[in-house]
Amino acid sequence: MKTDRTRWHGWDAVRCVAGDCELLVGVSTGPRILSLRRGDGDNVLYRDTTDFGVGDWRLYGGHRFTVAPEEDRSYVPDNARCGVEVADGELRVAAPAGPDGTRRHLVIRAAEDGAGFDLRHVLVNGGREPWQGALWAITCVPHAAQVVAPRGPTPLRFWPGIEAVAWQLAPGYVALTPNRARGKIGWYSQAGWLASLQREATLVIHSPDIPPEADCVDGGCNVELFTCSDYVELETLGGRVTLPPGGHTEHRQRWRLLAPGYTPRDWPAIAAQAGCAAAPTAPASSP
Repeated sequence: MKTDRTRWHGWDAVRCVAGDCELLVGVSTGPRILSLRRGDGDNVLYRDTTDFGVGDWRLYGGHRFTVAPEEDRSYVPDNARCGVEVADGELRVAAPAGPDGTRRHLVIRAAEDGAGFDLRHVLVNGGREPWQGALWAITCVPHAAQVVAPRGPTPLRFWPGIEAVAWQLAPGYVALTPNRARGKIGWYSQAGWLASLQREATLVIHSPDIPPEADCVDGGCNVELFTCSDYVELETLGGRVTLPPGGHTEHRQRWRLLAPGYTPRDWPAIAAQAGCAAAPTAPASSP
């Protein structure tokens, strides 16, 4: 993986290039993944230009790393400059410690199959008290893109105010055709992947380490989809952990950029092409 420093729409960033895939990580605040594209194609991630926020927290768009269940600490501002290290073929971006002493690290390396990147979201408890919760990885994609994800036998969770017209609940999969309505659904998925079907490319986000359903802190869900007038969020969650002071935990994702042209009914082919069924088990690692 090749890396270099760059500027992107006012951000200090690090560019990562692997094969024909380019990923930009914001480091002036964050860490945030700002852009992902194939070759000279368009960015398949959403960029917020509205300055939407909750207090001092800002949406920014792209990919962010937070904690669940959803509460005030999920929106602790990540507006400070990050530390950056490139070593052993990895880019490691670390935010300063938060109010509770925890520190978030985003670790990125090129995928061995040459089709994207592998991510580790690492939370280190630098506080004086045990920390409990789950890691939550959220990726904003443009509103116009269809989304598909496999579903299993467990029931879907519908957040209040859902408008059913946008959701296609078919045997074996869930599909979303955005219509600018606001809503959210989630479920427990043994497959652990979601895909955004765009004109430029097919983005597959796969979380291969499936937690026990009993450890899923957000109503039993480890996969969630949120849609609104401007963007769609593809969300994966790890299981509940308790970290002693000095402890750490991580949540892995595999990002694959496939050729465009798939439809929701092609979900088995998407899974096969992205290698979702054959993901390796979690390796031993350190922050």
